[in-house]
Parts: sequence; structure tokens; C-alpha cells
Amino acid sequence: MERIARLHYLDWARGLAALVMLQGHAFHAWLRPEFYNTPLYQASQTIGGLPAVLFLFLTGISLVILLHRAERKQLNPWRVVLGRSGYVLAAAFLFRFQQWTSWYPDAPLYDLLKVDILNIIAVSLAVAGATTLLLPRRHRIAGAACGAVGVALLTPVLWTLPAGLASEALLRYVRGGAETFEFPAFPWISYTFTGVLVGLLIVGQRDEAQVKRVMRWLVLVALGLIVAARFFDSLPYTYYQPYDYWLTSPNLVANRTALALLILAASYGWTKLANPAAFSWIRQLGTTSLLVYWVHIELTYGRTLSFLQGRLDLRQTTLYAVALIVAMVVLSAAKTHWRSWLNVAARRRRRYAESASG
Repeated sequence: MERIARLHYLDWARGLAALVMLQGHAFHAWLRPEFYNTPLYQASQTIGGLPAVLFLFLTGISLVILLHRAERKQLNPWRVVLGRSGYVLAAAFLFRFQQWTSWYPDAPLYDLLKVDILNIIAVSLAVAGATTLLLPRRHRIAGAACGAVGVALLTPVLWTLPAGLASEALLRYVRGGAETFEFPAFPWISYTFTGVLVGLLIVGQRDEAQVKRVMRWLVLVALGLIVAARFFDSLPYTYYQPYDYWLTSPNLVANRTALALLILAASYGWTKLANPAAFSWIRQLGTTSLLVYWVHIELTYGRTLSFLQGRLDLRQTTLYAVALIVAMVVLSAAKTHWRSWLNVAARRRRRYAESASG
């Protein structure tokens, strides 16, 4: 029975997303408002939307890995996919509840229903997984491409749905608004479909030369998306009314998709140059991204360090951001290696006891 080798470049790309997320949230939570116009803060927040894109994109690739493993182990793929989706959704609601209780009684009940990144990762797993399983194998790549493009093109239309069309809780999962700061299915699931497309091309591929060719094509596709997005955004008219580039534009989705493809290709190239056996703190962050996400949100936006929120200058925020990153790397390494560390400690104690008795 063939085992799918761990794709370390996925961990590296996920770790890079975690790194950008950590610094972005640290500056957003702890910096004093009078420093918001500084170049450092602007740069920090400009790339702030990238982690969510990468997490959802990599979720699509992970979905293909799940399906390969289910097939290899002769498991029911529907049960595997929906089970993983349910697990992430349960974690999302548990996370929201923990955040709500930490701020009780000051936190509004609305916070329990907020559609955060974990919620939409769960939904994207279910939607992209069901779409993939319903299609014949020979049509799955085309289906993923249609899903990615279709979600992006429908986003401006669905964001104009009237509030009374369905329950507000359901509409939050379909479309968002400028004031909600949530992650609705449109446009965010588009990145998961793109990840599924890429995953179908690389997961389980034993020919390394073929994987390299795919990565080269991804770079070309990314450059093509950037050019196409720039062209359509420069047109003096638009098919969508109203049109908001930073919220609903398919051109924004194209640009962000291009960045995700370029980062994946760069991560692949970097891991091929690096020693796979050597410790990589960025890759380490990527192996425990859920734990890192949960803990760092409590530290930046929770009650634990609430005395820092909006209180620090640029120098202090930078130092605290570095400290946060170091702490999350240590936490991630402890999560991954605690069993081996305990075994090493036990062996040392036995050797010491033996030498002392001798």
C-alpha cells in the first residue's frame, strides 16, 4: 500500500501564512492609533489579507490529500471529508465560545455567530469536497477551475442580496459587508477550489520532474492572472453595480490567487534547496497552524494581555510581535516533539540513576 509522502513545502507555505498573521494581528491589536499612518503599520496591514487566502488555498490541497488517503485506506470518502469539515466547524464554534466567555459580560451574543476563518474553512471543505466527489475523475480538474472562477464572478451579485431573503445567520455565510469583517463563502471559497485544482495536479505524483513542470506552469498562470486582473480593472466600465475592488471584485480574487500560486511555487523551490532534515521554524509553525491560531488570538485580542491593546508605540509593538512569534514557535515545537523530549529526559534520568548506583 503506497504512502503519500509529506509535502514539506505545504507546511512551509502554511508557516509563512502564520508568520504574516502573527505580525499583522500583533500590530493591529497592540499599536496605539496615532501610529496607524506610519509606513511600517501600513505595510503590516497591507499583507494582512494574505494569510486567510493561503489557509483556504492550502485547505483545497489538503482536501485532495484527504481523498487520496481515503482511497488508499479504502475508507468512505464522504465520511472522511464531512468528518474533517465537522471537526473544523466544531473547533470554530468552540473557539468563538471561548473568546466570548473570556470577555463576558462585555462581549455581545453576536460574537458567537461570527463567521471567522475557521468557520469558512469548514464550509469550504464541505462544499469543495462534495463538488469534487460528485464529479467523475476526468472532470474534477475542470470542475475545480469552474468553481474557483464561478465563485469569484458571482461574488458581486450575491453581496447585493436583500437582508430579508434568508435568515441573517445564513446570509453571513453567503455574503458579507463592509462593516462585518467576516469571511463569507463568496469570494473566499474560490481559493479553496483553486487549491483543489492544484492538489489534483501534484498530490500523489511520483514523478518529481512533473511536479517541477506544474510549479513552472503555476508561475506562468499567476503572471497571466495579474495581467488579466490589471486589464479588466482598468476598463472604464464594469458589469457589476455597485463595484468595490477591496470587497467583491473578481480582479482582487485573481490577484490574490496569483500570490497564492507564486508563494506555493516559491515554497517548493525553497524546500528543494534546504535540507529537509534541518529544523525550519517557519515550517514548524505550519505544522501546528490551528494551535498557533487559537493561542495567538487569545494573546492579541483576548483578555489575557488586554492591558497591551492599543497601548504600545512602534518600537514596543515590534519587540512584542517578535516575542509573540518566538513564543508560538516554541509552543509549536513543544506540541510536535513533547513525546520525544520526554523520552530523552527519561533516558537521561535512567543513565544518571545507573551511574549513581554503580
